Amino acid sequence: MKDRLRSYLEDLDERQERMLEANIFLLKLLGLGAVLHLVIYVSPDTAGIQSAFASLIASIMNGLGFGFEASGTLILGAPGTGYEITQDCLGWKSIAAFIGLVLATPAGNRERLKAFALGVPGIALANILRVITTIYLSWTGILSFEVVHGFLWRWSLTAVVLVAWVLWTRISKASV
Repeated sequence: MKDRLRSYLEDLDERQERMLEANIFLLKLLGLGAVLHLVIYVSPDTAGIQSAFASLIASIMNGLGFGFEASGTLILGAPGTGYEITQDCLGWKSIAAFIGLVLATPAGNRERLKAFALGVPGIALANILRVITTIYLSWTGILSFEVVHGFLWRWSLTAVVLVAWVLWTRISKASV
């Protein structure tokens, strides 16, 4: 069986080889996506992390001259305004997607560690910027919360993840 498989793989032309590599990449990504869905299904309690994140965001906003207060997972502004930090606000899915892309890409462990060391904090900072701008733009009335949160940043953070991964593949010469 191994000999037949080895013989088959040796007989592949360049196009077939690239297709095989792409399929292996997609299978790895699919497997890592299954792990992500398992985590979503299990739904771990992240209330403590959400509260800490709410405090961080309120502190940053106050450092920028705004009067916000964190109360548990809520960020409270002027009377009648408040923003809830949910599990999805933590940016963990974007970080998990980046990690999945890096793990599915053929590369050495040292190159992957470099990707994690730069990409994960970069995506976390982009997520903090996402939450701050969402609160600022909706609180000031420049754009509605739904537009900023549901459209602008949902797609922008996806773009950040993809750009970070593409940059890593180009810099590290990882096979894509």
